[in-house]
Amino acid sequence: MKAFWIFFIWMLIGSLVAQNIVINEVLYDPEGADTGYEWIELYNNTEQAVNLQDWTIEKAGTAFELIFSIPNIEIESHSFILIGEEFVPNTDITASLAFQNGGSETDGIRLISADGLYTDTILYDSPNTNELPDDISDPGEYFAPDVDSGNTLARKHDGEDSNNCEMDFFGCTDPTPGEANFYPIDLAINYLEIYENNGEYWLQTEVENLSTENVDNLTASINISVNDTLNGTYELPAIPAESTIDFSCQIVELIIGYHQVAAELIYLYDNELGNNYVESSLLNGASPFVMNEIMFAPLSTNQEWVEIFNRTDCAYSVHNLIIMDASGSIISFDGNIPPQDFIVVCQDTILFLQIYPEVDPEKVIFAPQWTSLNNTDEVLIFTDEFETKFDSTSYNGTNCPVDFSIERIDPFDDEDILWSICTDSLGTPTFPNSALPMQYDLSLEFSELEINENSIDHSVIIRNVGLENIFDAAISCNLIINGEYPSENIFTDEISLEDSIFYEFTTAIVQEGYFSFLYEIISEDDMNSSNNIDFSFYNCGSLPFVINEIMYDPDGDEPEWIEITNNFVVPDLTEVILVVDEDTLDIPYCSETYYLITDSENDADSLRTKYDLDDVTIITGLSSLSNNGEQIVLMDECGNLIEEFFFQPDWNDELDGVSIERVNPEITADAQNWGPSTNVCTPGKTNSIFVQMLPNNMKLYAAPNPFSPYRDERTIFSFALPEVLSTVTLRIFDLKGRMVRRLVDQVMQSSEGNIIWDGKNDNGKKLPVGVYIVLMQATARESEKVYSKKITVVIGK
Repeated sequence: MKAFWIFFIWMLIGSLVAQNIVINEVLYDPEGADTGYEWIELYNNTEQAVNLQDWTIEKAGTAFELIFSIPNIEIESHSFILIGEEFVPNTDITASLAFQNGGSETDGIRLISADGLYTDTILYDSPNTNELPDDISDPGEYFAPDVDSGNTLARKHDGEDSNNCEMDFFGCTDPTPGEANFYPIDLAINYLEIYENNGEYWLQTEVENLSTENVDNLTASINISVNDTLNGTYELPAIPAESTIDFSCQIVELIIGYHQVAAELIYLYDNELGNNYVESSLLNGASPFVMNEIMFAPLSTNQEWVEIFNRTDCAYSVHNLIIMDASGSIISFDGNIPPQDFIVVCQDTILFLQIYPEVDPEKVIFAPQWTSLNNTDEVLIFTDEFETKFDSTSYNGTNCPVDFSIERIDPFDDEDILWSICTDSLGTPTFPNSALPMQYDLSLEFSELEINENSIDHSVIIRNVGLENIFDAAISCNLIINGEYPSENIFTDEISLEDSIFYEFTTAIVQEGYFSFLYEIISEDDMNSSNNIDFSFYNCGSLPFVINEIMYDPDGDEPEWIEITNNFVVPDLTEVILVVDEDTLDIPYCSETYYLITDSENDADSLRTKYDLDDVTIITGLSSLSNNGEQIVLMDECGNLIEEFFFQPDWNDELDGVSIERVNPEITADAQNWGPSTNVCTPGKTNSIFVQMLPNNMKLYAAPNPFSPYRDERTIFSFALPEVLSTVTLRIFDLKGRMVRRLVDQVMQSSEGNIIWDGKNDNGKKLPVGVYIVLMQATARESEKVYSKKITVVIGK
């Protein structure tokens, strides 16, 4: 009995070991394959060698039948044995196989252990018409695909057997006889976006499963690195086949400065690593780098170059930096930028060091790509390859001598970037600029204006921006009413300061009007007065500038536009803010009587050509205007409301191609102050319906009177109507009451106008000498009230 149990246990252990010997890959339809012959690969997924003597391989079409019995051979742990037909290279055993080729119904291949207790079966193709069994069911229920000629059936993962052929096998287009299988799973990171939220930086990306196999939960992960240092590892959830998941995380422990951020996808079975890595960058705080000096107009013996200044205490090693000009052409370079130091970027480092032998060669960087810098107007933007912007500037080099550089006056000022011509010929590359800040210099900047019931609170920032501090100064505030100088002083104070101060003071409230407050900081020691003044503005019921005309529904392809007019000039104002619906446009302040806003430069050119507007400023950037009306807001640069209204299409009787005009720009923009243009439109000119003041009664005059058509004279009927727009009829009668001429018939007219008469009747014949009665009738557009006026006119010889 003891011998029986020993034998039983030995058989059981052998059977358990055998359960990890599997069919790993098989070529059953070799037509078109490299070998042209069939083969089968077995894999030992155990921790010990197994002897395969008397194991058998069967094939099945209608039923399983023996095709080969394996001779005495051992398969090592986690190793392969390749059994193939003659001429299959690198086989461990040669045998005639003749597997079923699949086609219209299920076929099979089976591996059976020597004791018959273990089988590993592949069923491929469907339907299972012959009810072939697999390892766990009879008939089998799950089938591997029938692969194309020359392809193999291969396990997705070597040795892993779930007894489900549909899940375990795939059609392999790149067979690996005697080697590990490679299932084509491909995960990809599509992009890397970094954004700020409440002072925290977050990373966002998408992970896409490009394969037809699900990726299980927690088998893939993402490594986030900042400046080549691991910042965090995050396990990913399950990623279904051919689908995408979103991933985001906070970038933690991020210090002030420039950072290069990378996301790397980690997945053991990924067969395409080229799309597993993405990079981006961010600036936390101010940029560490600025363009500090530019040589754009060298002699022929010199070359163009740009100096970069690292204004921080941190060294940076950077790649793929870009300086782009206004045309989109670029200068590209890599380099190491020491802390509080300079590098120079140029095309020819050898030539540069010949011209500037005092420069450290380590600070001269070769630019493999270069664009020629403009000698007049130029715009430069300094970024990295991820479009993180370090610096941007513009210059006008018209007055710069040849072979002189321009220098940034204050490399630590990002708000007001000023350039100066270097005082040294050839410039000062990699050395401090000659245009350093002055020894003593105060600056003043307006901060805030708060309006109270009976007072106004003013706030300004006063800074010591020179190399040495000024400790005593005076501050003053002057008031300018409706843009008219001289100004009136309303506040003065003596102050003490060291570095910078936030200074507040209060003045009395001002009554109705538009007010400019001129702030000035004054010190005898100050060597630069250009930054000593600033302005703020306050509006109290005034209309310094207004919307004067709107073309919202032009004919055909003609552009939409808005006209602004100045009722008076505010010389210190620099910007006007126009809001159409929810679109905001910042407009440079123009002191001209009229200026226009339209969409594009093409539209501006079209308006200039059609309406002869070469002397009228036209600004672009206007958003589309609705034909159903639109909310319009006009403000100054301090956000003071000038006017706000909703224009309606019935303001111009919904006439296509006709603008709506303001009757009087000094009156609030309500419906009564708008109407259709009687001249289609009047851009850049006085509105056709403009009137300073409406008369109480209708007026009609004729001059000259008398007049003689026989001497080719004309008379002009001048009229004034009590309402803005009216439909007018003007007829002429003889003394017997017979109408001899209908001069105007139901024509829309503004409140004032002139009508010419040549003394002829409706048939074009000159009327006889005598007295004639002129009758003018007008029906008001708004009130529909009818006005009438009669005068006489005399025709002489």
